[in-house]
Amino acid sequence: MRILILSDGIPGHVNQARGLADWLRHSGRSVSVHEADCRLRFKWLRRPLAFSCNRLERFPTPARWILRCYRIQLPTQPADLIVSAGGNTSFANSVLARYWQCHNIFIGSLRHLSCKNFSALLTLEAVAGSPPNNLVMDFAPARVGNGRIEPNRWALLLGGDGSGYRYRRQDWTTLLRWARECAEENDIRWIVAGSRRSPGYLRQLCDRHLPESFVAASCWPGDSSPSLADTIPSAERIFCTEDSMTMLSESINLARPLTSLRPQSVSMPDRYRWALEKFEDMGLIERVAIGELNAGYRSGKNSGVQEEIISAAHRRLINQLWELIHPQAVKMVRATPPTPTR
Repeated sequence: MRILILSDGIPGHVNQARGLADWLRHSGRSVSVHEADCRLRFKWLRRPLAFSCNRLERFPTPARWILRCYRIQLPTQPADLIVSAGGNTSFANSVLARYWQCHNIFIGSLRHLSCKNFSALLTLEAVAGSPPNNLVMDFAPARVGNGRIEPNRWALLLGGDGSGYRYRRQDWTTLLRWARECAEENDIRWIVAGSRRSPGYLRQLCDRHLPESFVAASCWPGDSSPSLADTIPSAERIFCTEDSMTMLSESINLARPLTSLRPQSVSMPDRYRWALEKFEDMGLIERVAIGELNAGYRSGKNSGVQEEIISAAHRRLINQLWELIHPQAVKMVRATPPTPTR
């Protein structure tokens, strides 16, 4: 099976698509993967693109216009399956599947776009109306490295404002002071990672409170240092701010004791809270407020998380997915193929 991954250039999005391709490969399916850079030219195009995609079965002509809204380099050989995550890729995903008469998968919530544009839609919560091609994941896929666990190495993954979470400078200071006390008391070194939403001053704050003697590796956006996906597998425990569903999902895929950390000010959407509660009920995370941390704290509730739990979730989703995308599965009705642009 030839898989085409459409990348919007955002690591968290493309890593989900890569993770799903890995799940298919590990399930015994023969797959080859090609990635194509797929950049939407202007964000204001999203609403008219959704309107056009939802009507392609009746009005196929706009398909050519939709692809011209992207900067995209396509492979010479058609794909058997298209996979993408991140809303900006969804419109190209839909049109290219029609062009190649192939199955397609989108990972994430749809905004104004119909489920009918995809062979399978993978989400963390059910879409309204429960369409048959909507598969609800226990957690999002992610590609993670195969590095071995290093004793006394923990990971601290830092996000920022978003998803209803608001961090004060004092929240970060409290968290980093705890991290230093933890390193001193438990004789551990940290893998420290920031994200695109981390405040500009956070890296300097980390340098002040966590000197090099307490840091095994650091990963910050724009750095040339090894990626988080390559570095985090060496951690035996992971602490991750709760605002970042991407970093939480990557950590869950590693099947390590995982603690999510939240600031004092939180007003998350209901669907985000439901996802966190599901993770907690499954024993995948332990949720803690930053103000409740102390140097002796270790995530204990989920310390017995076994790889079988993660593997079972993989198998369950892939078996359901294969019913929708195997070569003999009925494809959705296609419009007249457009000519893709480069």
